[in-house]
Formats: sequence, structure tokens, C-alpha cells
Amino acid sequence: MTQPFQRVLLVSKYHDPSVLPGLRQLRDFLLARDMPTFLESQSAADIGDSLGLPLLSFAEADAGSDLVIALGGDGTLLGTARQTAQSGIPILGINQGRLGFLADLSIHQISEALPPILEGHYQQDLRSILHAELWRSEERVHTGLAVNEVFIHKGGGESMIELQVQMDGRFVYTQRADGLIIATPTGSTAYAMSAGGPILTPTLAALLLVLICPHTLTARPLAVADSVEIVARLTASRQSAALSLDSHCSVPLEIGDEIVIRRASCAARFIHPEEENFFQILRGKLHWADSPGTD
Repeated sequence: MTQPFQRVLLVSKYHDPSVLPGLRQLRDFLLARDMPTFLESQSAADIGDSLGLPLLSFAEADAGSDLVIALGGDGTLLGTARQTAQSGIPILGINQGRLGFLADLSIHQISEALPPILEGHYQQDLRSILHAELWRSEERVHTGLAVNEVFIHKGGGESMIELQVQMDGRFVYTQRADGLIIATPTGSTAYAMSAGGPILTPTLAALLLVLICPHTLTARPLAVADSVEIVARLTASRQSAALSLDSHCSVPLEIGDEIVIRRASCAARFIHPEEENFFQILRGKLHWADSPGTD
């Protein structure tokens, strides 16, 4: 058993008022337990309602709360993880989206599953985060964090882009493809998996490089130690190209741009019910390793 939580910060799916009933249910549940509860400032602005709760920004949260409960889908949980990575506040995800692979609970489970967690009966893990920098003519023009993946990809149109990749200063390959995913173990069950990459257990100290539709029969996903520095240079493109971090931003790229990717010094801290099992989640939500049906 770890320490019980003393304060809670609620975060909701941005720009989606449909989360209001779930937020009210969470608020009422927590206040009935005399748990000091806050609502994240931007969430309140997006839904147009403070729920009668004191507001707290992410910048203030390290001093004012010791558990963040994120209500929404995986995108909400990823955004919350990026915002809280520096402070190290633990995050519990409650799914009110579609798949909700990263969120452990549904809103219908809170009365049964949430009390043990608040009392200190939970497990936690630290998830590695990627730090990406975009360099253009020796000038850094963009920087950001990614919990799932850094994605370098073509824009609209049919033509591929060409990327030259180095690792710790050593040439790896030059490939023509629709894009390149550099994913964390957390991101291995997201876009990288859809593109044919392997599944990594969450705490594995590794990164994945997965090409999207490469123009060669020999290209395969590559797993490497997460201590390396990866540099991907855009060497050719007949159309627009862009850099995306967890699909939450899209930065236009130019020929010669270099993207430097390394493991960030901070990490995302996720809270789970004590009985959670990663392989059970894979089977239940992604239907991994299902046996063929019987007649």
C-alpha cells in the first residue's frame, strides 16, 4: 500500500461539453468523501462551467493537488501527461471516449474502483516521454514533448518524402516513405501498431522506428535503446511535409530540416488499479491473441 491521496484535480476532454455529466458525477462522489477537489482552469473555460469547484491551472497543480483524474479519451490522457510531466503528478484516466486504451476505468466504475485508489491501494508506473526539436538552418524553430510518438509525414498528395536517419551520430538509413514514426513503449499500441510495429511492454527502455509505406521490400520496424539520440533529416519532398507530436500539433517542414529526438528527462506517472494487468488490457481492448472461434 502506498500513501493515500489528499487532493484531486479534475481534467476534462477539451472542447467537449458532453463530459459535463461525468464531471458532475466525479465531483459529487469526491465531495461526498470530503476530498478537496479542484477543476483545471482550461477545462472549466472549455466546458463553460466551473461546477462550483475552485480552479487550478496545470502550472499551479504541483502545489495544489496530488492526483489528477483525467476524464475523456486517450487524447485527453496524453495531453494531461504532457502538461504534468515536469511536476510528476500522478494521473488516473477515466474513459469517456471511444477505445480508451490508456484509461483504466469507465465512469460507471468509479463508486467501486475509485475508493481503494484514493486510499492508497494502487500501482503506478513511469512512462518515458520523447523530447523533439526542429532545427532549420542552425535555428531551433520548434520544440515539444510526445508521450506516444513523434511523427514525420508527408502532407496531401501522392508523393513520398525522403528521410535520412542517424542515431548517436551514426548513419542508419535513407528511406523514401509516407512517413516515419518514432514511438515510446506507450505509443507502441497506438499508430505504430497500426503501421505494423511490435507491441512493447510499457516500462521497457526502448524506442521504435516504424516507417509508413516504405518504398522497399526490406524495410522493417526497428527497436533501439531509449538512451540514443535520433536525428531525422528531410532530404527530399515534392509536396508539403510536417512534424506531429502525439497528433496534437502539425508543424510544416522544409527540405533540409532536422528533427532531433531523445528521451526527455521527465516522465509521465500513471496510476492503475491494483489488479490491472497489461496483457489483460491488450486482450480486452485490442482483442490481442484471441483464439479462433469454434463452430
